[in-house]
Amino acid sequence: MDVKKIILEIESSEEFKSIGPEHYLVHIFRMMDAHSPEECQVGYYNKESDKIVIFDYVEGKISIMPPQDAFKEKNYISPLDLEKVNLSMDDALNIVQKIINDNYKGHLLSKIILILQRLPEYGQIGNITVVTNTFNVINIKINAENSEVIKHGMGILT
Repeated sequence: MDVKKIILEIESSEEFKSIGPEHYLVHIFRMMDAHSPEECQVGYYNKESDKIVIFDYVEGKISIMPPQDAFKEKNYISPLDLEKVNLSMDDALNIVQKIINDNYKGHLLSKIILILQRLPEYGQIGNITVVTNTFNVINIKINAENSEVIKHGMGILT
C-alpha cells in the first residue's frame, strides 16, 4: 500500500475539496488482519475548530466522515510531513515481523494497527500495535524518516 499515492488521491477528490484549506494532514491509520481489504483512514486536523476530519480509503474508494473532536495531549496536533516519511507500510510490516521473530517468539499475530503520526517526544513515527492470539499487546515505534526502531515492548490486554 503506497500511502503517498493514497494521500494524492484523497487530496484530489471532491470530498477533500469540501473541507477547506485550513485542514492539514495529521495521521494515516491502518488496521490489518488476515481478512483485511486494502483500507486505511487518513486524518486532517483544523486547529481553529479543533476538529479532525477522517477520510476512509477502501480499495480505491474515498468517503468522508463528519468532523470529530480531536484526541490530543497538547493544545493542537502536529502536522505529518509526508515529504519526510520514507517508511512504507511494507517496510514497517517487515520490521514488525523481524522484531516479533527476534524478541517475541511463540506469539502469533492476530491484528496489527499501524499509525503514521508525529508525536512531540518521538517526531514522525510508525506507531504500531500488534495484538497477539494470547491477548498480549506489542507496541513498536519506528522512525518514519530513517526506519530505525525507536523502542518496542509487550504488555497484556486487560
